[in-house]
Order: sequence, then C-alpha cells, then structure tokens
Amino acid sequence: MTETMQRALVTGGTGGIGLATAQALAGHGYAVTIVGRDQRRGGTARDLLATAGAGDARFVQADLSSLSAVRALADDIRATGPLDLLVNNVGGVYRQRWYTTEGIEATFAMSHLTGYLLTELLVDDMIAAGRGRIVNLTSGAIRLADRTPLDRVEVAGRYYGFSAYGRAKLANLAYTMGLVDRLAGTGVTVLAADPGASATDMGRSMRPDLFPMPARLAFPLIYLNLFRTNPADAAHSSIAAATGGSPTGAAASGGLPSGTVLGPKGTPVIPDARATDPAVIQTVTALSRATCAATLDHRR
Repeated sequence: MTETMQRALVTGGTGGIGLATAQALAGHGYAVTIVGRDQRRGGTARDLLATAGAGDARFVQADLSSLSAVRALADDIRATGPLDLLVNNVGGVYRQRWYTTEGIEATFAMSHLTGYLLTELLVDDMIAAGRGRIVNLTSGAIRLADRTPLDRVEVAGRYYGFSAYGRAKLANLAYTMGLVDRLAGTGVTVLAADPGASATDMGRSMRPDLFPMPARLAFPLIYLNLFRTNPADAAHSSIAAATGGSPTGAAASGGLPSGTVLGPKGTPVIPDARATDPAVIQTVTALSRATCAATLDHRR
C-alpha cells in the first residue's frame, strides 16, 4: 500500500450494498478492507475490489454479532494506523427474537452495538490524526420502531423482527447524532445514509409475521417495492456519504458537513426527531456504554 493511499473499512462488505460501496471506494483510490462471515464470499469480493481499484484490497473474516470479534477487528485495524473512512454497513437478517453467542438480543447487537463499539474503538486514533470520516447506515424502518424505551436492549412484550430492527436503527441514529456534537472541531466528520429498500439478502429475509398489524397488511406492497431497487443503486446514499458528495465524483474531503443524513436518493433529509432528542441520545449512549463496557474498558 502506498503512503498516500487512504484506508477505508466497510463492514458487511462481501455482498449487497456493502460490496457496491466498497467497489466504489476502491474506484476512488481507497485501500479497502471488507469484513464478512463467509470466507468464500470474502475472497470473491476482495478480487472484485482489486479489479475495481489499485489492488490494495483486503478481506477479514469475522462474525460481528460478537462483541469480542468486533474488538479483535478493531485491534487488527489499529495495528496499521488510523483509518480515513469507516462505513458501518453490517446488518443481518429479519427474523424473530434471537441471541448472539454473548447472550445479547441479536437484532440490537448487529444493527446498533456492532457499529457503536467498532466506532468507539477506532475513533480515538482518527481524532489523534485530526482526520477521518464515519458513515453509519440508517433505515426508514425507524418509522415502525418498537416503542420500548431505549434504556434497555430487549423490546417489551411481543416481538416483531422489523419493529425491533427499526428500534435498533433509531438507537444507532441517535448515537450518530450525538457523535456529531462530540467530534465537532476534531477533523472527524460523521454522517448517516439510508439506502432504502433493495433486493439484498437481508431484504429477501422479510416475512409478514415480522410486522405488527396493521403494517402487516401492507407487506405485499412493501415486498414488491423491495425488488425494484438493486443493491448497486441502493448504495448511492452510502457512497455519497463516504466520498463527501455525489456517488460518482467528489473527493472524500469535500462537500457534506458533519451531521448530514442522506436519504435513499443520496440527497440530504431531516432525521427522525427522536434521534436528535438530547434525552434519547443520552439514554442510548449510556445503554451502549454499559452493554459494551468490558470491551471498551480493555481497549488499550
């Protein structure tokens, strides 16, 4: 890797929106590391990145539903210096209640805690370098978020996978908005990107029973709309956020100010009001810190 080549990390980068984002970044000249669970898919994706860019592409195999795996990934990345760009893209699948190997409700873990913890473990090096960009993927599913208070990981009462996902994404967007204020003046910018619905593996895992009534009645329309957008097109918002402007051009240092939230068309949108509520931000930050405390306290 050349000294001038910027370094990017894309989680969930072996397929779908993550791979499309990583390919675009490789084309912009980044040395891109992608993370995924499947070795075969990872090798194929790495080869695609090497073809798209300057050849400095790397795959790290990791199951990021595990907080210990997130810490190991952060240690690996930090060993070679600060990142220029972190794209927290990892998602999961829509399903009924399930748990990680560490006993944490998995939708909340994968859709919020993974990105939270990886950011917290890497951001100090970005601050020390006086540069960097963090992009967190958000979702319109926030509109159907379960109303269980964000002072706890688990949703209350009956569990609906899509609503639990929306709640986790609300937590992550609130964390993102809080991070914007926290990093003001450090040289590190923070953005969120909503790719919208698309025909990814995660999208295909949708089922009617994952929605509460009356949203379940609209499931056929939701599912039909899902397959109107391919992952490459859905990646426009995350690519624009990562490059600082349009998905086809602007340099990483330009354009979009910290705190920008991009919608599915890659244009700025107003974030959900709950995500900008100082009380919600404080609650989410406290919960996230407490849940990940053991890993954060031993990061050095």
